[in-house]
Amino acid sequence: MNTHLSAFLTSAILAVSASAALAQPAAMEERLLARGAVADVTPQQRYRTAINEAGGGYKLWLAECAAMAATERTACRREAKVAYDRDMATARAILRK
Repeated sequence: MNTHLSAFLTSAILAVSASAALAQPAAMEERLLARGAVADVTPQQRYRTAINEAGGGYKLWLAECAAMAATERTACRREAKVAYDRDMATARAILRK
């Protein structure tokens, strides 16, 4: 009887932990959406947003490259890096204005 109760309690704890872990990304997503609804006012804020977007775009592009055939992957990564470097240069230019 104790082993059944112990197993039940263990599975219940794991289920609660898993649901809490799933709730955290949802809360994070809501905070990010709320933050995105606020316009960037200062050059520093616009710079930070541009940096985040450049990094996010680069990450997505690399994920697409990883799904390609090996023969196409290197060229894809080069293109991604060129686009990332261009986006970063644009972001740095925001601070110089």
